[in-house]
Amino acid sequence: MPNKYREEFLSQLATPIIGERLFAQVPDILFCIKNRDHRYIAANRAFADRLNLKSVNDIIGKTAYDLFPMHLADIYRDQDNIVYETGNDIIDRVELVTNSKGGIGWYLASKFPLEGKDGNIIGIASISRDLQTPCDEDLKFAGLFRTVEYIHKHYSDDLKIAEMAAKINLSVTQLDRRMRKVFKLTTSQFIRKTRLEAAARLLTTSKKPIAQVAQECGYSDQSAFTRQFHATVGLAPGAYRTSSSSASTSKIKK
Repeated sequence: MPNKYREEFLSQLATPIIGERLFAQVPDILFCIKNRDHRYIAANRAFADRLNLKSVNDIIGKTAYDLFPMHLADIYRDQDNIVYETGNDIIDRVELVTNSKGGIGWYLASKFPLEGKDGNIIGIASISRDLQTPCDEDLKFAGLFRTVEYIHKHYSDDLKIAEMAAKINLSVTQLDRRMRKVFKLTTSQFIRKTRLEAAARLLTTSKKPIAQVAQECGYSDQSAFTRQFHATVGLAPGAYRTSSSSASTSKIKK
């Protein structure tokens, strides 16, 4: 039975949707389209798999609040509203989200406005790439072992990308190109990802004050750390710690 939200949306599109066919069988790229009411109009199999749903049809007509934790749904709604208000794309935003196993996963998300026949924006197309950990051979081929190890060991320091590039006889542009090829991230995005991973780990495994966590993860300004953590994870550091603690307690009780 056709979904009424989908059929109404398709009738207004200026150009037909080709993304469904393009991304239908791509396992590491999540694809979806939403209308102005923030309801999903289209999605691919990978999107359903991430949500542990049997069928894409279980997504169509629903909103992010029906499918994701509220703090993540809030992020997606805010991003959508930015696209609607500005008409601009959101490109390669690094996001820390729950994956299909209920754990933490990193994705690189982009969103694009869709115009109706009257020229107004009537929806948003979104793709999210799973930032899977590359194999050692990929790192060796790109000559990135030293850089990645250095970032992992010194993420709390004031890292200078130009200095790291010089250590392996590359320019900043060349280093960024290789990082993108292997990690799908720029060097600065990789550093941010590493710092936030460390922060999330400290928040869940220690009782250190948030100011100390920020300092140990390379943030001299706690407010800047809080803003970036919230923008990426969907929760402020304190709320993330509380949420993680509650989840652990719940598992123990079970």
